[in-house]
Amino acid sequence: MSCLAKIRAYQDELSPNEKKIARFILDNPALIRDYSSQSLAHAVGVSQSSIVKFSQKLGFRGFTDLKLAIHEAFLTGDGHENGDENGHAEAAADATVAEQLYQTKQQALLNTMQLNEEAQLEAAVELLEKSHRIQIIAMGWSAMVARHFASMLSQVGRAVIAEMDAYFQVSSVATLGKGDAVFLVSLTGQAPRTLEAIKLARRNGVKVITLTPYSANPFRALADVQLFSVSTAGKYELPQIVSMTSQQYIIDLLFKLIIRRDRKARELLALGRQNVESF
Repeated sequence: MSCLAKIRAYQDELSPNEKKIARFILDNPALIRDYSSQSLAHAVGVSQSSIVKFSQKLGFRGFTDLKLAIHEAFLTGDGHENGDENGHAEAAADATVAEQLYQTKQQALLNTMQLNEEAQLEAAVELLEKSHRIQIIAMGWSAMVARHFASMLSQVGRAVIAEMDAYFQVSSVATLGKGDAVFLVSLTGQAPRTLEAIKLARRNGVKVITLTPYSANPFRALADVQLFSVSTAGKYELPQIVSMTSQQYIIDLLFKLIIRRDRKARELLALGRQNVESF
């Protein structure tokens, strides 16, 4: 995963000084290699220790390791689109609403793709394939994405539970056991009642797949497989549009992988399409 993708995903969880550092890095990835921690601190207007702590928060030993990772990410193509913030503002102001929405969704998809390793996606698909029953848990905006995923899985013969009421979610989870799986979709990664349902699933030996923001959250710590969505893509987005675009991309990608790997799933999907067309 690109360190620039990490920085984008973390932005909502950063302190004001950390946001200043992140914004400077994202706007100037090609220049960071030539900065020391002291010169970057001076350019951003923060203390040198803030630069070091920011680097460590991203999982690096210090700023030297971070700037090498930024340079590598820039050389491989990430970061070329960031440019000057004023330039982005002018371009957005001149764009039509349709163009702004397209750009917002395109950036959300790119950020989501960069956050999720192929190995994570394959591990999630393998769990879904092996599970006797799958319970999908979601609340709020994520419920629409969850229902869509449940519909897709049912079309290829999967036994799916998709209750969106918190009480029924816990009741359904209580019936699950080893050989079953829970797939959690959350915009925030913060929901006490849902957390209790996930803890119950783990106590019952149920495998857990989470689709949450990349920032640290209690659901991630309980997951067997962690997948990530984004909630921001730029200055002009609507958060719920970005989040649902990101979540839907992961759902569609998982379904595509299931179809590619499973001949029976392909046959069931084709049969269902034929039945609908002849209805």
